[in-house]
Amino acid sequence: MKEKKRNLEEVNIIGEIEIAFARLIGPLATMRNLESFKEEHEEINNLFNIVSNWSAKFQLEQTLSFISREDLLDIYYRLDALKDRFLFDNKLGNESELSDEIVIWMWAIMELRKKQIEMEHKK
Repeated sequence: MKEKKRNLEEVNIIGEIEIAFARLIGPLATMRNLESFKEEHEEINNLFNIVSNWSAKFQLEQTLSFISREDLLDIYYRLDALKDRFLFDNKLGNESELSDEIVIWMWAIMELRKKQIEMEHKK
């Protein structure tokens, strides 16, 4: 019974991670194509490529342990800097919320990575 529960937990967290990546990559992809964010297109493209590569590797490995804590924090802080730059920009409309959304979903990935690693250590 314990083994079934653990497997169900693993399946659930994998699904949550897939959703978090999709919810992070979507706004980043949108930001790449909006003229509103043109001043930061190079940084947005760079972040999009990193996160997309992580997502692809996750699909193959089904774990986030390949991402170091330092790399996660670096990307989180870079995304947060974008949020700070655009969230309250009076020139932007509703698209300013995209920068807030990317930080929220990056944080979710960080929490899910921690949870997944803790589950792996319990095995």
